[in-house]
Amino acid sequence: MVNFNDPVVVIQDFWSVVKLWHTVDGLYIWEFVTTLDYEWSVIRGHRPYRWTIWIYSLTRISTLLAMIVNMIGFDSSRPINCQLWVNFEAIFAYTAAATASLLIVIRAIAVWNRNYIVSAIVLGIWVAYVGTLIHGVVLMHSVWSPLTNACDVLNSADSKLAIIIALSTDLVLLLIILIGLLRWRFKEGGPSSLTRFLWKQGLIWLLLATVAYVPAVLFLSLNLNPPFNLMFQTPALVTVTIAATRMYRSLSDYGSRDISVSLPKRSALSTAETNETWVSPIPLGRMEVSVHTNSEQYPSPRTGHFDSFVVADGKMHDGPHGLGDVERGVEK
Repeated sequence: MVNFNDPVVVIQDFWSVVKLWHTVDGLYIWEFVTTLDYEWSVIRGHRPYRWTIWIYSLTRISTLLAMIVNMIGFDSSRPINCQLWVNFEAIFAYTAAATASLLIVIRAIAVWNRNYIVSAIVLGIWVAYVGTLIHGVVLMHSVWSPLTNACDVLNSADSKLAIIIALSTDLVLLLIILIGLLRWRFKEGGPSSLTRFLWKQGLIWLLLATVAYVPAVLFLSLNLNPPFNLMFQTPALVTVTIAATRMYRSLSDYGSRDISVSLPKRSALSTAETNETWVSPIPLGRMEVSVHTNSEQYPSPRTGHFDSFVVADGKMHDGPHGLGDVERGVEK
């Protein structure tokens, strides 16, 4: 039977963890760079500004900083202040995990139409989760190991509680969202395209959260050796943050699909009917609509705004569960 605490085995496992983490770090850096166009489109005004973009961006930046600090600790060729290193690593990683969950909290609040009881429950769950993460930062300790010529994280098994609570938090939030979507279906007499879209995202989140956290919890429970305790924590963080930010972007893109509706209109200067096309490039919340006409009386596009109107199933309506409410979260 393998002695997982044998120094030779520990060194071999440590370098396996380093290789895995470097692969995951590179994957996230690629994800970050290739999706920067979303923030850039908001900065340039091609997408509507909403305050939730700050939570989205903080999730991405915190994860990126955690990956950079991660590589610094394992790639340094000479001793460094490992305690300072592990503190920054934990702060950035736990901030990313907390803000990723906050994106799901906002979605749950929006799906329940800002119900006070549900809002209090999900926010209470999230605050308890953040408290656990802060406690985890305090417990982190690391020293320089001449054996591996890198920082060695001590008491790594103590992070098991934070991982278990992270998994539990995300699953409970998902359950609350799915129950809210079921309420939509009963009220609307059937699933709408928006309900089906959000339901599909919820199931994907369930799968990803389970795949991300269960291996980390399993190895922390076994507590074979410090490298194995750490092995799946970074992959779990990257999986969850990529899933949360992609869900945020995909919901925005879902509402940004061009919807054209042909409307007959009689010109004020002529009795002949013309066809106007109302094109909504971003049908979310306060919706900007460009009106194009074949009539000579209106050679230029005109723009109007329609508050709270959303598009669902090809129809424009002002329902209580509009796509704008979900995408904007609790901005109203």
